[in-house]
Amino acid sequence: MVSHEPESGRPPAHQPVPGNPYAQPPPLPPAQPPSLPPSGPRPSNSRKRALVVGVGALALALVGTGVFVLTRGDGDGDEDGSRKPVAQDSRKPARDGRESAPARDGSDDDGGKGTGAAGQIDVNAGRKPGDAKAWLAVNDVKLPGKGGQLLDLWRVDGLVAQAEYDEVTAFKAADGKRAWRVRLPGEVCDTPVNPSRDGKVVVVYTTSEARVGAKCNQLQMIDLKTGKKGWHKQLAEHNTLDSTTATHVAISGSTVMVDQDSVAHAYRVRDGKRLFTTKHRREGACFLKGVAGGDGLLQMQSCAAGSKLTHGRLRKLDPRTGEVEWVYRSRKGWPVEKVYSVDPLVVTLRSRAEPDKWAVAAVDKRGKERSWIDLDDRKEKFEQCAGTGDSGEGVQNCVGAVVAHDTLYLASKPEDILGPNRIVAFDLGTGKAKWSTAAAGRQLLPVTVSEREGKGVIVYARPYRERTGRTLFLPAGGGKPKVLLKHTAAAQKIEVFMFAGNTLYFDARLFITPTRLNGRSNGSAGEEGNGRMLSFGP
Repeated sequence: MVSHEPESGRPPAHQPVPGNPYAQPPPLPPAQPPSLPPSGPRPSNSRKRALVVGVGALALALVGTGVFVLTRGDGDGDEDGSRKPVAQDSRKPARDGRESAPARDGSDDDGGKGTGAAGQIDVNAGRKPGDAKAWLAVNDVKLPGKGGQLLDLWRVDGLVAQAEYDEVTAFKAADGKRAWRVRLPGEVCDTPVNPSRDGKVVVVYTTSEARVGAKCNQLQMIDLKTGKKGWHKQLAEHNTLDSTTATHVAISGSTVMVDQDSVAHAYRVRDGKRLFTTKHRREGACFLKGVAGGDGLLQMQSCAAGSKLTHGRLRKLDPRTGEVEWVYRSRKGWPVEKVYSVDPLVVTLRSRAEPDKWAVAAVDKRGKERSWIDLDDRKEKFEQCAGTGDSGEGVQNCVGAVVAHDTLYLASKPEDILGPNRIVAFDLGTGKAKWSTAAAGRQLLPVTVSEREGKGVIVYARPYRERTGRTLFLPAGGGKPKVLLKHTAAAQKIEVFMFAGNTLYFDARLFITPTRLNGRSNGSAGEEGNGRMLSFGP
């Protein structure tokens, strides 16, 4: 059925999707002739891996489409976005000659003894009383000259896992020994920020060698608990509206949503069964910009791009059926850029008229704006995503903020690249700042909500000059941060090389990785710039 979104913002009545195991199938409607794909220029894809968007691309966005159609689940040919499974020879080597297969018995072929090279850099050398215990995993993935990206960090059952280039690897959180490694036939393009409730992820990778326009059209499910591969799908392209040159994935509950330009497919994580598909029709001026998961399933749209009426929309979907629960429309002239939190929904927006100006909006459970945080009202300066930029990552990949306790904890812009800054707490109900704090000349980065230290947030204090790194606890009511972990001096250079990287905290341990490694230091374990993952704990 067609899901029209009236200007009132009220989602339309929804009919369960035939074939979806989570919904009771309604009586079949009369047969309808198949609708032809809309013609005309393709809408601009703002998620390509590039930092510059040309004026011509923005012009194309003006003819984008904005009304979604829900189609039925599996059983209707390759309209589910995937091709029929093709028998593959498991002995066929990957592009670099290595076997593409999950680790046996949950461990890599080194027997789970760890990376080996990690021991060549002693991150505990000269460790003082009161210092944390550290471990380091040195990169041993063969990278091309251009290097490789390190993507989202996941935790499950005492393991911490991450994708790098053409591999997904899990390390034991306590000591850094490698638990398992899964090799893929090509480079990973995108990963979800969180696994499913039962510890599974679906990653997107490409088998193309092309430098430009590579198709990210391969889906692979991996069980993070065991390192075993599950189902695999190859996404199909039917026209210019379902391109796979910039594909992203998000998981909510037991559903994974995959966006292909203007089309999005939802699959059950466990077995890959298609649950529903949302498509655009030639109505409106909106196009799909990304998907977000976690405590809810969202689709982000960019509308009327390039005009004075430009704005953003977020559609909250039932992850089992695709039913639209509500639609949030941002202020005119303020398109939505990133999602800090799904529940409660907190997003960043950027002014079309003044591109250097950005703001944060909190949205209630009906899709209405709850508060607006004008960051220009403060004496502190702020950078979206802590100044890390955006080279095509998903809409949830944005560091520098944590949402908890009805509060946005936001890192201010430092005085210089590694200089000191502050954490400012904003009330999501009013949009007003409640308090701010600093930590003795250190640069602070909020990481996550506290799990065991009390009501507050975990903050990473980056090393700076003679100061080693720290893991801090910041109470929800403000005040002086409490030191949880003092990082070792021997690890300081490695930490510096991991600047603007990925962070994760659980079980009283902090995990840090870079976002990218170059290909020039392959096999050189003595180089600080070759550190894959660094962890500190009690």
